[in-house]
Amino acid sequence: MKIYSKSTISIFTVLLVLLPVLVFGQAKVGTAAGQFLEISPSPRAEGMSSAFIGVADDIYTIYYNPAGLAWQYQRQAAFAHTMMYADINMEWAAFSMPMFGGVLGISAMALNAGEMDETDPKHPEGTGRTFSAGALSTGITYSRALTDRFSIGINAKYIGEYLADVNAEGWGMDIGTYFKTAFRDIRLGMILGNFGPDLEYLQQSYPLPMVFRFGGAGEIINGENHRITVDIEGSHPNDNLEKFQVGMEYAFREFAFIRGGYKIQYDNERFTGGAGVKIPIGGLIARVDYSFTYFEYVPGVHRFGLAVGF
Repeated sequence: MKIYSKSTISIFTVLLVLLPVLVFGQAKVGTAAGQFLEISPSPRAEGMSSAFIGVADDIYTIYYNPAGLAWQYQRQAAFAHTMMYADINMEWAAFSMPMFGGVLGISAMALNAGEMDETDPKHPEGTGRTFSAGALSTGITYSRALTDRFSIGINAKYIGEYLADVNAEGWGMDIGTYFKTAFRDIRLGMILGNFGPDLEYLQQSYPLPMVFRFGGAGEIINGENHRITVDIEGSHPNDNLEKFQVGMEYAFREFAFIRGGYKIQYDNERFTGGAGVKIPIGGLIARVDYSFTYFEYVPGVHRFGLAVGF
């Protein structure tokens, strides 16, 4: 078993200390549209508090850092289900394969808020009618390694939000980079997410929830039977203060996994945890994951996922 020195842990500590210096902001809560784009889809990543930009080693990296897809040389497919409070559910699905000198992926996420009672000034208890609300995003991703250590990735996506008979539609992009350093195999990642024109509701326009994220990941323990990976990140959104998260994944023989994380300066989210297992099925390798996110003021969120490599 290989146990890294304190210098490895120091790198992560320095990253966490320096990130606030890199980005400064002012809270502008409620000023951005497309808030469903900020809901983390992966139970594996969310088990690590969504600190995944430096890990980026499975198909879910399409959402977290598309540049990480360049290093995945097999075909992959995944489906994830998120159970939120107030009977809100979200589905996410993706497929990727090597193509055009890099890796090409497609993905889709859909949020369903269910049926809600209609009210108006004359009927505050309800009119007897209901309406539905939801959101949809579909995207295509391309990622390519430019050197043996550096890759880039772009995810272009359609974005739509639907509330009763009012729709808002547009497009956005995620642009990411991924760098494998020569020191202790630490990986660094950056992404500019949800970059695009405003969404227009009736006569009013609102910006997308654009965010800049930066972070790094590496192994504290990396042996034949045991591995512990730590990822530390910071983010600067256009509609809130800076946020930070720390996540950890323990792997036993790359078969069973336990994860945990903590979110800093989030409005409501705090601790996360999760577990997973890899299951060989014929010539396939399937991974089943689960995560739970603790919220301070509302019920927690459960995520379930299935990913297959072939």
